[in-house]
Amino acid sequence: MQGRRPKQEDRHVKIPDLTKAAKALKMPIDHLPQPCAFFSVYDGHQGHQCAEFVAKGFHVKLLKRLSADTDTGAWDEARISGALTEVCEELDTEFLAKFRTSPDGTTLVVALIVGTKLFTAWVGDSRVVLCQRSQLQQMLAVSLTKDHRPNLEAEAQRVKEAGGIVLDFGMGVYRVAHDGYEEKMREIRRQQALGMGFAGKEPVALAVSRALGDRDFKAVTGKGLLVATPDVRCVELDRTHMFMALMCDGITDVMQDDEICGELEMRRPGPPDPVKRCRIACGALVQEAYKRGSEDNLTVIFVRFHWQGGYEE
Repeated sequence: MQGRRPKQEDRHVKIPDLTKAAKALKMPIDHLPQPCAFFSVYDGHQGHQCAEFVAKGFHVKLLKRLSADTDTGAWDEARISGALTEVCEELDTEFLAKFRTSPDGTTLVVALIVGTKLFTAWVGDSRVVLCQRSQLQQMLAVSLTKDHRPNLEAEAQRVKEAGGIVLDFGMGVYRVAHDGYEEKMREIRRQQALGMGFAGKEPVALAVSRALGDRDFKAVTGKGLLVATPDVRCVELDRTHMFMALMCDGITDVMQDDEICGELEMRRPGPPDPVKRCRIACGALVQEAYKRGSEDNLTVIFVRFHWQGGYEE
């Protein structure tokens, strides 16, 4: 959903049967534990070009790696996690090299299912929330990601060591900027107040400390304030896991994880077609985020797990 933004800059990819897609692309992954599935959300900023570039390339580059070695025992957690990291960094390098005048960037969150293992890779503030049923039949929302925000101590330290600054905009909002940002903004406001206008390039401050793209914040322009290295997490799925949701921050900025899971689970009764039920649930969630005042694009992927015999009771 475009929401209140003038343009839709989010992109997403859904491949419920990654093994079938891999065969069609002549990059078979039958040697991996089955089933295999791939889901991803790319939240673009300052434009859509980077989000679209990454959305088109991520799963293809990942399949090239996963299909390269057909030794079943070769693909442990560390190697799959490494492949996800390599793809992120490679796509960032390629985008910066190909689109030399494009200032935009994107966050990403990827969920890769291999057998009963769920790999989550993320850069920036897009999230994955896993819904689990407790022994007391309560629904638990488990966050599988942690936003890469500049107010985190380790992230702020890295930004400062690279020559950048972290600014407090109030209301819990922190942004990454180049040194001298505040002075430039004061000068712009002064000139505008005098009716002089401003012919130069207005400086940018970003709310994430990691992203793909964002040329002006990368080492190719002199200072690498942002990096494209993801964090990767692997969890073992079991029958207590009901569903997961991948989302951009347009939703998570106005809703808590447990509220998101509650909204999606509330929509479980409905049409017999599970795809239609998921679509209805996603529509209800983005509408709720919109009603709560979200000013961003709104994107969610809802993935319900089907276990033989149903959920564990």
